[in-house]
Amino acid sequence: MGEKLVRIFEIVQEQSGLRGRMELATRSGISLNRATQIKDTEELVKRMKDIASSILEKNS
Repeated sequence: MGEKLVRIFEIVQEQSGLRGRMELATRSGISLNRATQIKDTEELVKRMKDIASSILEKNS
């Protein structure tokens, strides 16, 4: 199911490592495991992208 959400987690982990992935999970309230089980919605994907962008900006 949540293919876009999982991809966001993958990108954050590739660029910021485990710490970035954990921060994404903490700030979004969604774990990677849960992201695989829930449906991608426009609102949720946008929120995750916004959080991921701020994490990647902070770590660059």
